[in-house]
Amino acid sequence: MWEDEISPEEMFARFFGGGGFGGPFGGFDTGPQFVFNFGGPGIRVHQFGGPRPRRRPRDQERGQEGGIANIIMGLLPILLLFIFPLLSSLFSGSTSQPAAPTMVFDSPLPPLYTQERTMPNLKTKYYVNPKDVEQYSNYKLNQLDKTAEVTLVRRLKTECENEMLHKQRLREAAQGWFFQDPEKMELAEKMEMPNCKRLKKMGIS
Repeated sequence: MWEDEISPEEMFARFFGGGGFGGPFGGFDTGPQFVFNFGGPGIRVHQFGGPRPRRRPRDQERGQEGGIANIIMGLLPILLLFIFPLLSSLFSGSTSQPAAPTMVFDSPLPPLYTQERTMPNLKTKYYVNPKDVEQYSNYKLNQLDKTAEVTLVRRLKTECENEMLHKQRLREAAQGWFFQDPEKMELAEKMEMPNCKRLKKMGIS
């Protein structure tokens, strides 16, 4: 295909137009330059250099819209990182239940913790403040008894683990670097572990 066929008048206007020192013969023109090829049916003009064509306003608007969309997509993970915990905290706060009242095990603690309750399975006594449970229904009181049972067993297990660790440290100290210290070993073996004994008495390993 022939490129940009023009008439000789248009060619002359482009070649010598602009006045002053324009065109390819002037040394101060930074505009586009042309090379003419007179072979073939017509004149072909090839343009070299010159400023790039300006973008259309519609293309500029599309570019701006694309840039804004890219920015939003880039910020989306950050927004989700802050929004989801906020929403979850709001919903969880609306459905959260009040904490169980303070419980005292083994013996009452006047003047507050004097109301006696019994755990359903372990048959162990515990005590609460009467004012904390005066509005409780029978169902809530039964649930409180179960909660007290779980709390006691969890506490005893934690204390029993601490006792076992302490006894193990005493045994390691009795071993020494070169010989065993019989007095320290006897002390380690005779160490009392009341919480472990209590769990064993309850039938909990």
